[in-house]
Amino acid sequence: MKRAELEALLQGVENAKEVIDKIMAINGTDIEAHKAAKEKAEAERNELKTKLAEYAEFTPEKIAAFKAFNPEEFEMLKKFKVDTEAAQAFAKKEAAAMKILSDKGFSEKTAKLILKAERESVDGLEIDETGAVKNSEKFIEPISKNYADFASKTEQGGAQAATPPAPTAQKPETLASAVAEKMGIKN
Repeated sequence: MKRAELEALLQGVENAKEVIDKIMAINGTDIEAHKAAKEKAEAERNELKTKLAEYAEFTPEKIAAFKAFNPEEFEMLKKFKVDTEAAQAFAKKEAAAMKILSDKGFSEKTAKLILKAERESVDGLEIDETGAVKNSEKFIEPISKNYADFASKTEQGGAQAATPPAPTAQKPETLASAVAEKMGIKN
């Protein structure tokens, strides 16, 4: 709507200018209201486009799988995850305990038996992010007292200088001599 069109229509009306001003003001208000509604609708449309893009990966097969979702199965999977994580944490503690026991002179077989008997002690181990044991002394102290007889003391060293090993005569070994020796034939 244009002012010139209204002036042509209201030609000869006494207060036409005032009427046209009021009509134009009302029209301007309506136009601004429609612009605001348009901007709001465009914003909502853009938001919905974004949400639609997020859900674009849902194929009919995936939707059917969601419809077939079993809450009991979900709870079982959550329990499995918790149990698995607990088992992994215990395995790390057990490996750390094995290393501690090995360092203290316990054989592998003995260490495994001790770990079975002292499961609570293994559960009490605290392991940091790097895998190092924080409270190894608290762990090993009662075990060292209770199982001291099972720790082996080994000393490393070479032959004693006072009593060196006796030299043995060595014969050159050939296939023929080895076969002859096995058969009991003397050369």
